[in-house]
Amino acid sequence: MEPEKIESEFAYTLIRKNVKNINLTVKSDGSIVVSANPRVDERYIEDFISSKIPFIKKAREKLAQSKTNEKVSYESGSRIPYLGGFLTLQTAQADRRLVPEWIAQLQDGRITSFSRNNHGEAVFCRDGQLFMYAESGRDAAYRQQLFESWQKIQAGVLCGQLSRKYYPQFQKLGVVYPQIKIRKMSSRWGSCMPGKHKITFNSLLLEKPLESIEYVVVHEFAHFIHPDHSKAFYAFVGQILPDWKERREKL
Repeated sequence: MEPEKIESEFAYTLIRKNVKNINLTVKSDGSIVVSANPRVDERYIEDFISSKIPFIKKAREKLAQSKTNEKVSYESGSRIPYLGGFLTLQTAQADRRLVPEWIAQLQDGRITSFSRNNHGEAVFCRDGQLFMYAESGRDAAYRQQLFESWQKIQAGVLCGQLSRKYYPQFQKLGVVYPQIKIRKMSSRWGSCMPGKHKITFNSLLLEKPLESIEYVVVHEFAHFIHPDHSKAFYAFVGQILPDWKERREKL
């Protein structure tokens, strides 16, 4: 690739600080931020960035797709990303009288991923569709807020289930079960704070295939054993998920 193309399309902000490895982040606006030790030569950093161009392009494509998803009208017929596929949204007016019926359908398995509030509003999956019952007169912004609340709850349920599924493999190594948090993040799928025994997962994971979500869960738990992204770290992840690269590619 020509040097001038790297300078224009892949211009970056360099932050010098006391870190062991060169770290590259693609921000939510598509800009590139690189942190490196003051002793690392800038030509070496540019070579590193050149080697990461495929990653940068993919990250920007995902950001563009995410921005497209944000334009969803949240009206009946909208396509909602869910576990690697899509659900068709069906909206209706909230009605507290329907709550007993919803609970009965939840118990017999006709509906899944159910959440509701005290206003008789509810969001749940049924027959390959996403149903949203909202108070009348609510606009698209409110329906989006209602959806994102549901997404956060369901991402928490799923990440909690997967965390409990894989935790025994870390428990035998002395890892204390961490506090699990969920929040919407723009530049990472998860984060681990070993010193605080806390893992935070991105609520947007609910859009991704289940096998990729499993990879993120194992990835973050693995930081309790290896707090970096060294070869030893990925070798450890590979012991649990031999196909971790394929799972990561689907994120």
